[in-house]
Amino acid sequence: MAEEKTAITELTGEFFDSLVAGSEVGEKVRSCLQCGTCTASCPVARYTELSPREIVRLVLIGGEEELLRPEVVYYCSACYSCAVRCPMGVRLTELVNLLRDIMVDRGMGPLEAQVELVRSVENYDNPWQQPRAQRDRWARKVPGKVKVLPKQKSDTLYYPGCTAAYLPNMQKVALATAQVLARAGVDFGIMGREEICCGSTAMRVGMRETFEAQASRNIEKLSSLGVRRIITACAGCYGIMKHNYPEVAPFDVEVLHVSEVLAGLVSEGALELQPIERTVTYHDPCHLARHGGVVDAPRAVLEAIPGLNLVEMSRVGLNARCCGGGGGLRTGHTEQAVAIASERQAEASESGAQALVTCCPFCEMNLTDALNQSGGLPVIDLVELVLESMGETDPAAVEAPGDTAVDPGPGSA
Repeated sequence: MAEEKTAITELTGEFFDSLVAGSEVGEKVRSCLQCGTCTASCPVARYTELSPREIVRLVLIGGEEELLRPEVVYYCSACYSCAVRCPMGVRLTELVNLLRDIMVDRGMGPLEAQVELVRSVENYDNPWQQPRAQRDRWARKVPGKVKVLPKQKSDTLYYPGCTAAYLPNMQKVALATAQVLARAGVDFGIMGREEICCGSTAMRVGMRETFEAQASRNIEKLSSLGVRRIITACAGCYGIMKHNYPEVAPFDVEVLHVSEVLAGLVSEGALELQPIERTVTYHDPCHLARHGGVVDAPRAVLEAIPGLNLVEMSRVGLNARCCGGGGGLRTGHTEQAVAIASERQAEASESGAQALVTCCPFCEMNLTDALNQSGGLPVIDLVELVLESMGETDPAAVEAPGDTAVDPGPGSA
């Protein structure tokens, strides 16, 4: 083993050095044992021409031509399963991000469908090709008035993100979040039409320059508001802002997922929750659990709802099965992404639950597509369930006259 490791180290050359120069993941890649744990953990390994283990080895030996191909690099769902299980701590998800950056720099990526979403971010500040002027239309459906920062003042910003702001079938999450926070007495505001995409779509497909430009703009906008904390109900926005923004520019605003806020309100007794007689299971979004480390908060909220019976799937928390909706996989390889979601739906059905709860719009969309295609459980967001328990649901409020229809397409996270 020692001789083989020495041989691998000696084979690293110009490609390896240019790829990982000065990066944290680069130093870790040298310690790879080639044990295959990453491949065994990967939800897309069966679809790719090269396994995660083979990708690492090719990086080490300089197999540039075989490695830098769209059918290899653009199959990662950015689920971080490989990263949390690697015995040597190799962050393979970050390594794939680097490979995608190189693909884009050389004009070899991203995939055509992914390019459309990124161009929309560049032109419209959202991936859905929707006008900036309609970004705050969802807020008009919230009972009462929502503060708009910085015209009005608050130390808390609710950042719904592009998907919940624009897609009619996902605006219910933005509405439910705003209503729950207001009912719980949380003083918050939104940016309204001034809100822009967090840049996750661009970063995940290797459009690093676009991401950094978008992140820099957003950091400046968010920092100028003078808020103490930012709340998001999107696991993707949460992960990007909390973990990736500080790498772009100084960013000292606290970023919280709404499940963390709700768990705090539960412990304070600030939520008046009524019984819901239902059995549910919970799906951990990859960007919230493995990337963000938030596992207990959503469960604490569910367990606080009287009458609600939470049953767990066989794989939960950091070990949860990916839904296949992230990393641009749903955009570039929709069939495979939905197939992975179908496996998660089957696991949810086996739990004996009546509904599948999650707190990520991309998970909800992909798992719902799997439900429609191959069966499973209806999917509901955590904040929607909390709102129901507070006795305030109004499905009709999601669709309002004059709404612009948006085809959600495959999406990207």
